[in-house]
Parts: sequence; structure tokens; C-alpha cells
Amino acid sequence: MKYYILEGNMKPDIPQGPEFKKILDAHHAFMVPYFEAGKILTSGPLTGSRGGVILLRLEDDETVEDFIAADPFAQSGIQEYRITQFNVFQIQEYAKAWTE
Repeated sequence: MKYYILEGNMKPDIPQGPEFKKILDAHHAFMVPYFEAGKILTSGPLTGSRGGVILLRLEDDETVEDFIAADPFAQSGIQEYRITQFNVFQIQEYAKAWTE
């Protein structure tokens, strides 16, 4: 398994109103299968900022670049991701299944 923290940062000139809502809804729908498969532990918007964080795990043959390229935020060009790969060393008991 490979583990990542993805920090999304919105670009300065993003669509507003219904156009943004359409992209946001598509982003949320894109992430549902990853949650259902146990590949996303948590995600959410950054406090006081434009962007968000995803705690993601992928199989060894999956790439984080493919995940990002398929995200409607990235496809629309309104968000860029900072990728941090890490190794799980300690984890709360209730979350251990996420590392198996």
C-alpha cells in the first residue's frame, strides 16, 4: 500500500455560482467509490482557505497522478494538489483496518 496526504489548493480565478457547484458536486461524486472501497480515510475543506485535504491509500499498482488526473477539480483546472507520500507508523486502534 501507498499512503498520501493530498492538499488541494484552488487557483485564484475559479468559477462562481452554479458553475462551481456543478464541479464541486462532480468532485464529491468522484470520491464516493474511493470512500466505499476504503481508499479514502477522510477528506474535507481547509479551514479559512480555498482548498481541501484527502487522506488516501492506493494499491501499489495505482498512482496518485492517475487519481488526481481523474478528479473533476483537476480536470476543470481550478485546483492543484500538493502530494505528500508517507508511511504509516502509528495509528489509532479504530483505524487499523485502513492499513490492512
